[in-house]
Amino acid sequence: MLKRLSLYTLLLCLVPFFAWLTNWQWQGDEDYTTFDTFFYFLTETGSLPYAIITCGVLALAYFFCIKDKKQAFAVIGIMALSVSVTQGVKSALKTVFAEPRPFIVQLAEKSSVSPEYFYHQPRNEREKIVLDYYADKQVDAHLVHHRSKETGYSFPSGHSIFAATWLMLAVGFGQLLGRNNKGMKYLTAGIAVWAVLMLVSRLRLGMHYPIDLLVSVSLAWVFHCGLFDWIKNKPIFNRTLQDRLQ
Repeated sequence: MLKRLSLYTLLLCLVPFFAWLTNWQWQGDEDYTTFDTFFYFLTETGSLPYAIITCGVLALAYFFCIKDKKQAFAVIGIMALSVSVTQGVKSALKTVFAEPRPFIVQLAEKSSVSPEYFYHQPRNEREKIVLDYYADKQVDAHLVHHRSKETGYSFPSGHSIFAATWLMLAVGFGQLLGRNNKGMKYLTAGIAVWAVLMLVSRLRLGMHYPIDLLVSVSLAWVFHCGLFDWIKNKPIFNRTLQDRLQ
């Protein structure tokens, strides 16, 4: 279990590591491409309210993949707990570190609005500042909309920990219940691709720095190593074949 969770964690960590190794830095929207519009739609699967739909779709998929419905309900409950806890930790850390997003730093450099002033404003005022800043700029409307809604702090990345959490859940339950379950294997593969692209999208869209992604993925790994160590011996997840037939 630990090795498999660590392997997939390393997969996600390749995104920030690659950014550092290539000395990649977000340069603004001058090199924005059509493909980045795809990243916008993908990143929205981790933004409210669409993240709730993502959770519902994935939970439903696991419900149908797991034949034992008592186990399925237990899995969905653990998933809900996991997403809630990791998002709560993320929110607490954002408040503590209060790091501005890359696009906010750029906004401050090219306008009279400082990051300190920006973050002292209520969310509706921050949204207005972002919309006013981009009003006369040739920036994709989808991206402007996304940034106007994502005016919180940068560190750590909520989208990244959301994606990493779902990947850790897929890997963990795949090892615990689905070693011979093709549906769960396909889900794990699909979620892995989605999670990697989610991390890439956060860098490409100017929403986060590589360190934000790395810490988010690491937090998800630590939490789920403990979570699966705790639940692996629970009776509901160790029912014998005879129990399932009864």
